[in-house]
Amino acid sequence: MYKIKIILLILSSNLILSCGFHLRGIEDLSSILPELRIQGVSIHSEFGRELYRGLSAAKINVLQESEVVLEISRNEFSKRVLSLDAAGRANQYELNYLISFKLTKNSNEKISGLKNTLSNNNSANVKQSGNTKEIITSLIPQQTVSARREFFYDATQVLAKADEENRLVTDMRQTMAQQLIRRISFSLKSTKNSKSRAEAEIESEKSNDPVEIK
Repeated sequence: MYKIKIILLILSSNLILSCGFHLRGIEDLSSILPELRIQGVSIHSEFGRELYRGLSAAKINVLQESEVVLEISRNEFSKRVLSLDAAGRANQYELNYLISFKLTKNSNEKISGLKNTLSNNNSANVKQSGNTKEIITSLIPQQTVSARREFFYDATQVLAKADEENRLVTDMRQTMAQQLIRRISFSLKSTKNSKSRAEAEIESEKSNDPVEIK
């Protein structure tokens, strides 16, 4: 009976870890961001896999080709010594993980005749090549998310401490992916709400305009 309880405990722990993104509050974002492509990091890399899992949990399709681009400009991990023992050997480390990203929409538009090539969107960058212009619109400006962990090192438990460090780094990658997705969710929802309020105010002003009787 004791062995059965241990097996069930292990299985339930593995199930919880495999569903980590759902347990930590990743919501369905498909209505505001149906798809995107990732630039700057491979989805086959360690962080790329965590990011892909998180985006998939949020119901966002990750495609090879998409107008919406999630660009990872910084993907940096560092480790430094925090303290030494009496013999001058490191016995405490600090782990740091930093991710910088931005979200843009890249679209191409044909130019005909003397059509003005400037965009009316102040957040857009326009590049012209021949009779085609590429409009790069900023959906979310560059932002940075970070995580920090500390752990004690024991030279008599090398394998155990190496396993502890690996688990901490994996947890940091998951944290980075979740923070990034939450930032996207908050930014896009804020933009959508601001746009809705502006449209409602315009409609309200129209309805309050005096009617001119001729």
